[in-house]
Amino acid sequence: MSPHTLIIGAGPAGLTAASELVAAGQSEIVILEASQDIGGLSKTVTHQGNRIDIGGHRFFSKSDWVMNWWRDVLPIAKPADVADAPSFRLQYQGAQRLIGADTLSASEQDTDVMLVRNRLSRIYWGGQFFDYPLKPGVSMVTKLGLARSLRLG
Repeated sequence: MSPHTLIIGAGPAGLTAASELVAAGQSEIVILEASQDIGGLSKTVTHQGNRIDIGGHRFFSKSDWVMNWWRDVLPIAKPADVADAPSFRLQYQGAQRLIGADTLSASEQDTDVMLVRNRLSRIYWGGQFFDYPLKPGVSMVTKLGLARSLRLG
């Protein structure tokens, strides 16, 4: 019997699609994955006791439904710097969300948890670091030079 639904890729999108289809009663699903692992570029591996992200990945959304869905799949590990607090504030892209103790995993050492990390994204070009996403302003003009900056506009 051939599958009713074929999903290509066992990364977050493919796994989410399969999970939602199963929850909706669909049972004839096949997921094709080119590698022997699941997770795609969002996979984290452990090597000599260190967690290493295979690709840059972040899970956040302005949608409460999406945030809650991911929290159900991967509980959020309480960051070490707020270990004594009953909750902490997760901030991203101008939004914020209060994460209470009831939705947190016990420890960052637990497996299958979502780790919260401060991030800094930059572009290294021409011997200079630029904020990412790019932020037009004096700093960018100074690093690029006036002539190059005018060509970008």
